[in-house]
Amino acid sequence: MRRVGYLGLSLFLILALGAPAFSQQAQARTPAEYNAYVAFYNEQNPQKKAELGEKFLAENKDSDFVPQGYQMLIGAYARAQNWAKVMDAAERTAALPKAEDKLKAFAYANAMVAAQQTNNFDKTVEYGDKVLAIEPNDLNAMVVLATTIPERLPPNEAAKKAAMEKAAALATKALEGVKQFFTQPKPPNVPEPQWNQQRADLEGQLHAALGFIAFNRQDYANAAQEFQTAFKSTPKDGVSHYRLGLVFQTQASAASKALLEAINAENDAKKARRDQPVIDELVAKRQGIETDAREKRDKAIDELATSVAIGGVVAQPARDALERLYKVKNNDSLEGLDQLIAQKKSQVGQ
Repeated sequence: MRRVGYLGLSLFLILALGAPAFSQQAQARTPAEYNAYVAFYNEQNPQKKAELGEKFLAENKDSDFVPQGYQMLIGAYARAQNWAKVMDAAERTAALPKAEDKLKAFAYANAMVAAQQTNNFDKTVEYGDKVLAIEPNDLNAMVVLATTIPERLPPNEAAKKAAMEKAAALATKALEGVKQFFTQPKPPNVPEPQWNQQRADLEGQLHAALGFIAFNRQDYANAAQEFQTAFKSTPKDGVSHYRLGLVFQTQASAASKALLEAINAENDAKKARRDQPVIDELVAKRQGIETDAREKRDKAIDELATSVAIGGVVAQPARDALERLYKVKNNDSLEGLDQLIAQKKSQVGQ
């Protein structure tokens, strides 16, 4: 189940996508150029600012202010949430003959966010890769790619493995980057609770990405651990609760198959009148598997019920999976299920 607009224009992105500094001091060649640039610079309405920017750039192609102009144009389109224009302006910016790497990285980073906002997976990854080609430690790009790539893995097994390795490496590196970023003094205009919550959100998203990668690798124990770590920061992540429910459901299914084999082995030993210590060992093994299967099933029910309680894009598939498991546990009855979901809503504060 693919996430939609996963990061959005978060505080973190707004802070970290700050405008680059330029190496040369720009100067206007004529009063008309100066006045046009000042009008563009001072305009506060995003749409009007974009219009003035396009006009200035069209009429002053050789101006020293062209790099700053494109930088402001990208910002204006972003504030207007005109994502197609953000990407277009970013491409034009990066194509400037004298565009510095910092300006290109700024342009591609904004284009990456714009592509993400329009759920354009290919462009999100393309722009993110372009940012990292210039700035390998860019935290925004690492976070976006680490949380985006696992959502649409290629069908080819080799390509799928490579994509997961890339995303896992970026997520691990980004977690360390988040830690370092948030140990620096916070901006004075950002409230402490908001600053702390932003860190928690990012860490939660990255651990959830690692959990989903582990799930796709069929490393269910590690997947469960990563999702549970994510919930310490983002307890209302309905998608991850759903996915953890599927992890436990898969483990319960495997345990059920193992249980059937254990029961058959125990019965065969009894029919063959094997020594009692052998039978006792088989009984203990069967009981352990039985307990594990029951625990995994119950954990799956809890996680799926939590996902349903939170709602969102996976509420219906979570409900379908929940009802199937709940019926298995309760003799084909759904009695008490609504009360369980209500309890989960209370627990997560929905």
